[in-house]
Amino acid sequence: MKKKSKYILINFLVLVLLCFITALGGTQFILKKEKELLQEKYNSVTINIKDKINSLILSKKNATLAITLTLAENENIKKPILKTNEKNFYDLDILSKKLRDYTDFKNVWFQIINKEGISVYRSWTKDKNDEIKLYRLDLQKILEKPQIKNTISVGIYDITFKSIVPIYEDNNFIGILEGITHFNSITKDLREIDNLEPIILVDKYFTKQLKENSFSKIFFKDYYVPNIDVSKELLSYLEKEEIENFLKINSYLIKDGKIITNFQIYQDDVKLANILVFKDLNLIDISEIIKFKQHAFLYLILFLILLCLTVLIISYYIYSKRLKELNLYLQQTVNKEIIKNDEKNKLLFQQNKMAAMGEMIENIAHQWRQPLSIITTSASSIKLKKEYGVLEDKECEESLNYIIDTANYLSNTIDDFRYYFSPQKNKNLFKSIDLIEKALNIVKISFNKNDIKIIKEIEDCEVLTFENELLQVIINILNNAEDELIKKEKDFEKYLFIKIVKEKNTLEIFIKDNAGGIKEEIIDRIFEPYFTTKHKSKGTGIGLYMCEEIINKHIKGTISVSNEKYVYQNKEYIGAMFKISIPIS
Repeated sequence: MKKKSKYILINFLVLVLLCFITALGGTQFILKKEKELLQEKYNSVTINIKDKINSLILSKKNATLAITLTLAENENIKKPILKTNEKNFYDLDILSKKLRDYTDFKNVWFQIINKEGISVYRSWTKDKNDEIKLYRLDLQKILEKPQIKNTISVGIYDITFKSIVPIYEDNNFIGILEGITHFNSITKDLREIDNLEPIILVDKYFTKQLKENSFSKIFFKDYYVPNIDVSKELLSYLEKEEIENFLKINSYLIKDGKIITNFQIYQDDVKLANILVFKDLNLIDISEIIKFKQHAFLYLILFLILLCLTVLIISYYIYSKRLKELNLYLQQTVNKEIIKNDEKNKLLFQQNKMAAMGEMIENIAHQWRQPLSIITTSASSIKLKKEYGVLEDKECEESLNYIIDTANYLSNTIDDFRYYFSPQKNKNLFKSIDLIEKALNIVKISFNKNDIKIIKEIEDCEVLTFENELLQVIINILNNAEDELIKKEKDFEKYLFIKIVKEKNTLEIFIKDNAGGIKEEIIDRIFEPYFTTKHKSKGTGIGLYMCEEIINKHIKGTISVSNEKYVYQNKEYIGAMFKISIPIS
């Protein structure tokens, strides 16, 4: 009896120790994972905010240029240059009032300057006939060589979007029109659309020149604040803080229940201003992270219960010497774990597919942003010219055709990306050069953004196989090469070579980069499942494993990798080279 009690006590202590270690380790893992997920969420929010600001700035610049181009064609604009009388200025005042009353440009200014560099009209003041070119270097250059210019600048009144357009009469240059708009609409959109609280702080370098005539009359800690709708509560909060610390934020800062983002405005490598954006953490949706944490702790509790039951059962069988039944139980447990592992494998494959879909969606967003801006600018120009009765049929037709062509381009990009994700059960006949073009169309925006040059050597031939699956393999290899190339220094020449040759009844595809190659100690393992050199938040380790499965088992070809040393443009490079061999028919 005493021996039995001692045995029970030992088992109990072992069980308590196991539960404590498991609970401690599980809790630390869950909290660490929660922190990582929150960091990813905040990074995503920060990127979205900066993309939104950049998009609004680009849109406002394009809109300012569009309205300036339209006004430059208005005959009333030319009158003060050709002949000056009060009636001409009255017409321009009426035009300025109409812009404020009937368009979205509530704070649009414009200035007319003759070819001698004299300002003959300003919409915001009665001052005129001063020789403005004497203190405007940019005007001197444009008067010497007339051209359209679209910039952001800081003057004596405000930080503004500024578009300069030459004015012609009978093909003779007679002066320039300068259109000016403010940043107020940008901060207004950020507040109303995205529940953000922005403040613009113009660099201290410009404070002295803004002191006397500033548009908003708001100065904060020796910084000029151009957005007149800035929150008083925000100014009170910043009054107690070291503002310089906020201006040094690279990504984001979590402080006092807010996520704070810093966006810097540059023009010609000169810093003009910072846009600090504040967003309440309560407005960020983290419900999925909360659910993960709840479920994770629930699973941990269930696991502890299962652990206790398992230890008790094992103790019981050992104590009663029923080893046969214990072996049976262990076998059943192993079988269940195998099933669970299979389910995890399926989940990982699904995660890899979702990650690929996320990359495709990001590529779509990059490819669509510029065409959509073109359509908006063309439509705005047609609308404004129609309102002022200066729209010509030929110009209208050209603009509409331009919009149609751009829309067709967007439709074609939809087909490219839809094709990438469509399942394929049967082989199809296609050309090798078309296959490569489809792959490059999907990744070209990201490659261009990262200054990666593509060198192609394609032998055009027809191939009968599973085109879509082969396309997925090529894109996976291209993405892996991009991940390695972007790690290089900024001035490093990044190359990716694609070569396709036909050898009898086999198509040979070679893809190599100049990223330095793969470490020799791991090169033999890169096709293993779950093996990855990337951070766990960016890779599952099954991408190349899936490539090998597709090529070997489905397409009935081979895929291999090696490190190659080669010379290109008199420079020696080292990089990884993937070789894919598939039957042509």
